[in-house]
Amino acid sequence: MDKFRLFEDGELDEIDEVGFAKVVTIEEIAKNGYVLTPGRYARVRLDLDDESFDEKMRVYSEELSKLLKEEEELAEKARGVFEALGYRLEV
Repeated sequence: MDKFRLFEDGELDEIDEVGFAKVVTIEEIAKNGYVLTPGRYARVRLDLDDESFDEKMRVYSEELSKLLKEEEELAEKARGVFEALGYRLEV
């Protein structure tokens, strides 16, 4: 059952989930200066893993490299379409 249905059904104690949702009172919101930033109430979940920073950066670098190459290929295709229609893109 999703969180909204739990709220509708009045099952407020079942909604609280670190990093996702929390039911708070107007009084608690007022104490926080009416700031509605989710992290202030739902807290942040720290997912600690054993993967090193260097390993994460290696994976992210590979993924970004693939995305940048794909971007270049798509831009070239778009240029080709515009040129086929008789228009030139100035980049």
